[in-house]
Amino acid sequence: MKRNALILGAGLALLTALTAHSQESSRLSAEYLRQATPLIHWPQGLEPRNVDVFVHNEGWIDAPPEVVWANLIDATEWPNWYSNSADVRIDGGQPRLAQGVGFDWKTFGFSIRSTVDVFEPGSEIGWSVDNPAFRVHHAWVLVPERGGTRVITEEAQKGADAIKFRLEQPNAMYDGHDWWMSALKARSERMALRRKGPGRVRERNQH
Repeated sequence: MKRNALILGAGLALLTALTAHSQESSRLSAEYLRQATPLIHWPQGLEPRNVDVFVHNEGWIDAPPEVVWANLIDATEWPNWYSNSADVRIDGGQPRLAQGVGFDWKTFGFSIRSTVDVFEPGSEIGWSVDNPAFRVHHAWVLVPERGGTRVITEEAQKGADAIKFRLEQPNAMYDGHDWWMSALKARSERMALRRKGPGRVRERNQH
């Protein structure tokens, strides 16, 4: 009898802990959802409120949108400045991403097949993975701001593999996108300075 009471007590304690964890997860999810921008055109079923994983990152880049955009669509160059990408191959040997174009690549150690399904030149690009166990949409939005560009990137994931990855590496997606954003900022700002000419580069370095 005493043993059964101990087992029941342990079970109740575990249930209480799991409930608390579930409530905490829901609270965090609500916080993340409040960050979601209304500027992104999500595929049906992959809106942030309907998915298992959602991440939001944003930052300001001291470069015009056309420079940032050029770096985003030149996907075969990504591995040269963002080391969490590799082996990018665009269908048909095309040099850059475009509407409807598919591409194969590796990220977070996984081989992925993506298709560009949102393409608004200079302002928004998004690509998706359509797999029953792993549906994904990753979007980038560029907004002119203070002579540079406000960059917002969000990713929504749905399916068993998305849940598994989140549980195994809960911060990986946010950290990876933060890394990508930092690399995009550094590359775009260098390119913008080169376009302004050596005189402007010297002027900036003096400040």
